[in-house]
Amino acid sequence: MKTPFPLGLAFLISLSALSAADRPILTFEAEAVTGPHGAWTANRSTPDHWNLWSNDADAAKKWSGGVVLQSPPVLVDRASPEAGAPPLHTHITGIPAGRYEVTLKMFRTLGVSRDGGKNWERLSNGDLGEVVITDGTFDLWVDDRFADPTNPGPGYYDNLQFTPILPVAAKPRVEGFARERVRERLDRGLVALRRSATEVRLSWRLLVTDEADTAFHVLRTDAAGHQQRITAKPITTTSDFTDKAALPGASSYAVLAVSKGVEGSASPPAAVLAGDQPQSFLSIALEPGTTVQKVGIGDLDGDGRYDYVLKTPRDSIDPYVSFWTKSPDTYHLEARSSDGRLLWNKDLGWSIERGIWYSPFIVFDLDGDGKAEVIAKTGEGDPRDVDGRVQSGPEWATVFEGATGRELARVPWPASTVGGETLEYNYANRNQITVAYLDGKTPCLILERGTYTTIQVHAYQFYGGKLTPVWKWTSLEERQPKRWRGQGAHTLQAHDVDGDGRDEVVIGSAVIDDNGVGLWSTGLGHPDHCYVGKIMPDRPGLQIFYGMETAQPQANGLCIVDAATGKIIWGLDGPTRHVHGTGFCADVDAAHPGLEVYGCDTDLTKRFERGWLLDAHGGVVTKTNQLVEQRPVYWDADVQKELIARRRITKYGSTEVQQEIAGTVVLVADVWGDWREEVFTSLPGELRIYTTPIPATDRRACLMQDPVYRNTVAAAAQGYLYNPMLSYLPAKK
Repeated sequence: MKTPFPLGLAFLISLSALSAADRPILTFEAEAVTGPHGAWTANRSTPDHWNLWSNDADAAKKWSGGVVLQSPPVLVDRASPEAGAPPLHTHITGIPAGRYEVTLKMFRTLGVSRDGGKNWERLSNGDLGEVVITDGTFDLWVDDRFADPTNPGPGYYDNLQFTPILPVAAKPRVEGFARERVRERLDRGLVALRRSATEVRLSWRLLVTDEADTAFHVLRTDAAGHQQRITAKPITTTSDFTDKAALPGASSYAVLAVSKGVEGSASPPAAVLAGDQPQSFLSIALEPGTTVQKVGIGDLDGDGRYDYVLKTPRDSIDPYVSFWTKSPDTYHLEARSSDGRLLWNKDLGWSIERGIWYSPFIVFDLDGDGKAEVIAKTGEGDPRDVDGRVQSGPEWATVFEGATGRELARVPWPASTVGGETLEYNYANRNQITVAYLDGKTPCLILERGTYTTIQVHAYQFYGGKLTPVWKWTSLEERQPKRWRGQGAHTLQAHDVDGDGRDEVVIGSAVIDDNGVGLWSTGLGHPDHCYVGKIMPDRPGLQIFYGMETAQPQANGLCIVDAATGKIIWGLDGPTRHVHGTGFCADVDAAHPGLEVYGCDTDLTKRFERGWLLDAHGGVVTKTNQLVEQRPVYWDADVQKELIARRRITKYGSTEVQQEIAGTVVLVADVWGDWREEVFTSLPGELRIYTTPIPATDRRACLMQDPVYRNTVAAAAQGYLYNPMLSYLPAKK
């Protein structure tokens, strides 16, 4: 039995006065506090006894004290506790009074009872929950009566750990510099693409600030500079137009808003090249051979048009020991204007290894001056070890001026040592970044380190050229720290999940409140999917769709939770091993109200095994035995999304191809034109931006002006690429 304090003595230090880093975790070895001793034999496997196993290879690394109680193999659930090995009784004395989070260190599945064997629970994650100790004792009965649903075999009982639950420190509400919400100032985002020698299709933004009666005239300017109004009356029903008498030569177009009989100023022009070849995309030429991994969207120069920050090249290295390889070269951040001109190019250097978890960045207007900054994780010099790993040297979050790339400010990135724990290389190199309106008005920079183990989140505001701390949070400081540990996702998002006007930080299966205190945690573990938005039409507020990488032994491998409380609304029934990153959350089938969700599970070798498309209430729409990466996109004129798969855009359930695309999809977002989305693809030496050629049947406000959608698109510059969500369900008109 290993304890940091003598169990026979009362604590001289009040638990409530201890910090998260100093909390004493009490560890009890199973064989020292469990009986009867006749229930096991030493280092011998039998069908009717436990094996007190100490000569396992690397036993000291696998099991505390180098010994573990191993059950006989359990291939199916046993009919009674007496079948197989005898039930064990763990009895612990001398525990100081208080509240504890109790964890059984184990492997596979065991049966546990808290009432002397009258009632048995199936336990696979070791979490026994919160226990109140009043008389210094704790009792638990453990048996091998349940088979592991995903990996049948012997069960293992190593130790019990009691982590004191301390009061969570209160933190004040955030009050940032902004007096009103910082918003992007967007122009009409007009785009013009030639469809033939005499036909040009135009599309532009309807803004949330437009009056309901706003209509539009279209202006055309020829190569000689002569301008002509080509609409007989203002367009009222859509924000697109097809010029069927287009000039074969070079020309440009503009739109003019009209409201209450008053004409506004013309939009910036959109140029069309001479010729007769149909266009379905705009192209940004890059250096020969250059590929793009991530795209950050923001107005870098304040002209109302979205510019692009590209992280190159596309390839990525994972820190996990079986996947890691030495970086062959460095990453670059490349800023491009809305028309594709190179603004600046920054080499991130050898201090940033070439993988998405080493190199998060985001593009956002943090100080409200109308110009977006670029914020990235950076380092210094060449701190590589002999093998190529970077495990030393300073780490920074650096703010760059969007238009020039000039450094404006920096702060230390959350450290790889926290609460006395130094994160192992794989776990330390899980870094993400996002932006949250923590006071509802001020966009704050959010930095995160950790996904699978201890998680740290630091919040800053940027104003007057300085980064100022707002709050810091770690999973160690929560009332039940193990319930918060390892709950991180592969993207970091921020949304107002509880409707109080302030953004919360969605780290994955847990949410941090706007003041830097944990709001809720499902305790399910690490999700590969984490989609936040309006999913269910018959429930208030937002919901979150999870696809759980962490094995779920009974249910909830795919599930939807209430975003305000974390309460599971419904979950997939049955065990899952490892729900894969390929999935989506989108309305693709008009036959079912709300959004559909897609996810797939893997077999013991982590290869695709089965997949499900479920409706918003968990009903099975279809099952599949084929793994296809599908990305939803608003492409045609209805409110159902189409699917991008195998470089084709099709409607769900249809084989008719609406659009062929080339390259690898790196972003889907409503960046210009009307409310339909653009598809960004990477090809060697080129970034393509596809936009729909299909005429609209109604008009809707720019999706990027919805806060949930905008924050999801911003977060797409780091982590996994998820389809952007909305705070509402688009209605048919």
